Amino acid sequence: MYRVLIVDDSLEQCIALKMILNSYYENFVIDICTDLEDAKKVCTQKEFDLFLLDMQLDTNSTSNDEGIALGLYIRSLKSYSYTPIIYITSVPEKIQDALSETYCFNYILKPYTPDNIIRNLDQILNSPLIKEQTLCIRTPWGVELTFKESDILYISAGSGHCVNINTIEDYYPTSSYTLDKLEEMLHRNFFRVHRKYLVNINKITSYNRTKRTLTVANDTILVPVGRAQKDSFELTWRKE
Repeated sequence: MYRVLIVDDSLEQCIALKMILNSYYENFVIDICTDLEDAKKVCTQKEFDLFLLDMQLDTNSTSNDEGIALGLYIRSLKSYSYTPIIYITSVPEKIQDALSETYCFNYILKPYTPDNIIRNLDQILNSPLIKEQTLCIRTPWGVELTFKESDILYISAGSGHCVNINTIEDYYPTSSYTLDKLEEMLHRNFFRVHRKYLVNINKITSYNRTKRTLTVANDTILVPVGRAQKDSFELTWRKE
């Protein structure tokens, strides 16, 4: 799950941008603010992985510096020293100020297209700027384990209430979690391909559409794709 904060003085713009993100990134949790001071408060109340900021947050102001002021405030918070900021603006003359003062990742000029937004976000999500995502679980023996999500191949439902986390090196059973719960905890790289399987999209090495099976770990492991999940998986697989 990635938490994103959108800040724009236009609620309509915020909602439109949120719809674009939700249509492409299923595991984004998105907050909206339309006011500079409210945005500052939210930044200290929640932990965000990404900021999308409008340059001008007060339509009655002629300075166009409110977005930069928010960016500077974000950077003043220790936990956000390196968190990616993207400015979305119709004021190109202020872009250099944003780049030099807030060390923003990039900027997007209005009017933008969904492709502009997704291209920039994909660059961030595939870069070291987004911290390594982890999954923390407790085993049936009370031991807490932390996995890098990039090390997990797939997660499968076993016998009884057992769920197995299958990594590159081994598998780890747990009876404290359901697949539904783990699906909520994991990020966008994991997809429910079958009622009994969650797969790391980045570990898929091939897909047989006719047989509805995919392979992971250099074609050494075969995973079924459910009839109910087939269409949505294929859409995701084509995007990747």
